[in-house]
Amino acid sequence: MISLKSLLKNIKEAKVTQPKKGVETPLDAKVQIPGFGVMTRKQMQGSLQRYITEVSKYIKKGDAEQAYSALYKRGVLKAFLETEIKHSGK
Repeated sequence: MISLKSLLKNIKEAKVTQPKKGVETPLDAKVQIPGFGVMTRKQMQGSLQRYITEVSKYIKKGDAEQAYSALYKRGVLKAFLETEIKHSGK
């Protein structure tokens, strides 16, 4: 049986932070990424860096098709960027 105290703790941990205009969301706050799921802002920023590194490798190799595919055919990258912009406080 679940105690009320542990239930409330789980509810607080599962809370997704909504973006607020003019206020930057903390890096440890959980954010909802449309079409992907929930993660902390810091995890999302790490994923963005990995995507950009991947695209950079393709460009350095001269593989424009792979770079195009990584940038435009993945909806996740777009969703990550849009969510980061919303939570940056701008």
